[in-house]
Amino acid sequence: MQKRAIIFSAGEYLNSLSYPKPKLDLQGVKCDVLAIEKRLNQIGFNVIRKDNVCKSEYFSTLKKSVENCPSDAIHIVYFSGHGGHYNGKNYIYPSDFAVRYDRTKDVDDASINIKDIISVFKDKGKLILILDACRNDFGVSKGYYSEMASAENVYIAYGTMFQSSSIATNRMSWFTEAICDEILTPNIDVDSLFTQVRQNILRKHHAQIPPSVTGLLEGVVLHSELSYDDDDKKVYDFVQKYGDEYTDKYGYFHGDDLIFIDASQYFDIGLLDAIWKFRKVSNKIFKNTGISVPELTEAKEKLVIFLGFTRSQKFFTCDESHTWYYNGRQIRMGEIPPLPPSMQRKLPEQGKEFYVNFDAKKEEGNIIIKTNLPDQCEIFIWDNKSNFSKNFIVTGGKITITDADEIKRVRIDSGIFTSNRIVQQILGDKCRNLVGKYVKYHPIHGNQLTYLCEF
Repeated sequence: MQKRAIIFSAGEYLNSLSYPKPKLDLQGVKCDVLAIEKRLNQIGFNVIRKDNVCKSEYFSTLKKSVENCPSDAIHIVYFSGHGGHYNGKNYIYPSDFAVRYDRTKDVDDASINIKDIISVFKDKGKLILILDACRNDFGVSKGYYSEMASAENVYIAYGTMFQSSSIATNRMSWFTEAICDEILTPNIDVDSLFTQVRQNILRKHHAQIPPSVTGLLEGVVLHSELSYDDDDKKVYDFVQKYGDEYTDKYGYFHGDDLIFIDASQYFDIGLLDAIWKFRKVSNKIFKNTGISVPELTEAKEKLVIFLGFTRSQKFFTCDESHTWYYNGRQIRMGEIPPLPPSMQRKLPEQGKEFYVNFDAKKEEGNIIIKTNLPDQCEIFIWDNKSNFSKNFIVTGGKITITDADEIKRVRIDSGIFTSNRIVQQILGDKCRNLVGKYVKYHPIHGNQLTYLCEF
């Protein structure tokens, strides 16, 4: 999982007729951004900092940050400076705000609308937007209530209530100081983190309640810390002690399955629990040596393990009574977590539904599979002559399999791969826009193709 952060500051504003320097300058902002940058680096974020930049640089920086971004990334956008509201909209004010406002008398042109920031991150992962800015403006707002509404997979933490100031000294603001106090707390979700931030400010200052709004579909942990207990270590030691014997006796794949099945039976726990306990210890050991390891919640880790087991019914099977077996041997699988929202099937983007078609025929010793998939789509195809699937690329609306006289059956059971960004936009994130009878859904990989033709 990638963790990316962008820090924007507006502590120094360009000189203007309406707001001559240093009327708008905020001395404490430089302390805010240095402190938050240090903390975000400490919890593993890749941080970009932009100090006192103009409006145009905000959006170029934001758009660049989401290029080639995985769909499970966590983004933080932090801003320290002036902010306000106008005609029911919420804004932050970049360093050239006053100059632009003098020229156009247009708040929307001079400011940055919060909704425009959010739109950059649509379908690009989860966005945590932290705004350490006032919400009472400095003289240009009209008296409309500006509701801070969130979007899907967006969490907004504001430094103060509507029509209030975010209090700061020449050092740090109360809000940023409280974040820096609390953000190193491990294994708590974002909502709990900002609850602690509110409690911190109220405990110290008895004022300023910073609100939050959330559109997150599941809990997001900014700082996860691996740990394990004695029971976890016992499972780990069992697998380490006997694992090599199992692989020598049963082979690598069966041995790996059977050592965990026997560990679960020995410790009277489910198979998924046994693997989770082992991985907690091994991941902690790896991390202590400086090796990066994936950071998944217990539920997600177990679900990924389970989906890996059941991708093929060759070894793991389940009967009508929901009893699980491994090669006919009854086993205890353990509780299977439900699909979290992030792994559930997404509907196609409105108006972008793409109905997939295939039509395969033999022509002059070749198999021609006509399809409406865009050119440069790469898929894997199996045939009865081959032990393994081979990759083919759609060209001119078709796939050509040569030397096909002895091929009686072809099967497509594959994702779609392409580096063409236009094609990626057509297909959508994890091919979400694909629909039709030749499309099936996989919780990890997204929409995949399924097609069988016999000759």
